[in-house]
Amino acid sequence: QLLTNYCYGHANSSVLLFPYSPVVNLLNHGGLVKSNAKLRWSTSTQHRGRDWPSTLSLPELLGKDSAGLMLELVATADIRPGDEILIDYGPRWQGAWNSHVRSWRPVPGADRYTPSYVMDDVAGRIRTEEEQREFPYGDNVVTACFYRYSDNKAEAEKAESLSSSSSRAETTAFKWKLSRGIFEHNNLRPCTILARDDVPVSPDRTEQLYTVLVRNRYGLSSEERVPRGMTHVVNGVPRQAFRFADRLYTTDQHLPNAFREVIGLPEGVFPERWMDLV
Repeated sequence: QLLTNYCYGHANSSVLLFPYSPVVNLLNHGGLVKSNAKLRWSTSTQHRGRDWPSTLSLPELLGKDSAGLMLELVATADIRPGDEILIDYGPRWQGAWNSHVRSWRPVPGADRYTPSYVMDDVAGRIRTEEEQREFPYGDNVVTACFYRYSDNKAEAEKAESLSSSSSRAETTAFKWKLSRGIFEHNNLRPCTILARDDVPVSPDRTEQLYTVLVRNRYGLSSEERVPRGMTHVVNGVPRQAFRFADRLYTTDQHLPNAFREVIGLPEGVFPERWMDLV
């Protein structure tokens, strides 16, 4: 649904055009007064779809299996360094925005909502699982940590094998490792906080180190996924290795009353032959 806000279209057509070139999705609405640029079909002869707007019917357009359409941005006023480039999204978009602003009401529970990036700024100590039973975090966030299972994979599989062959079920805790690239976003994954310890690092300073239960998330490679049925506990995790993460579909962009409207291409630009809703 969010992609709708970045698509171009026409009120009389079911066609939505999504631009995927760099930066073009940063063109904001200037209306009739503030706009200093406009869109038109590319005049270049160096792309395959240069004649599509004037020659293709709608069924023929939908039959294309590759990109070919190209719009270009043209200045309609002098643009100085530092000026924002603005285009007119059209009267339908403006009307939809005005209606959205007039009818906007906070959703139930909005006063209790705190986004994950704010939690990252205000939470010094991360609450343990036990502490969260009495003082839970908001339903919209989960605790996550930067961790690579592959850093301890060999040791974990060896410990799991020994545990399986033993009559006693034991859980081995593995040391968190500060390895190159560990703080890259693809290493962030859900972690349940089991314990927190204040460890002295100097006569007048302590460091918070955590013990966590590491979980999988969607999108992890097979190399980084904890095997099904394995309990993977990691200790010595520093505070800076934690982030709060938004649960799926809980951010502002997923609100049921979020703004959704297609950017309008002006009359004379959108081909009449593609207007199938007239």
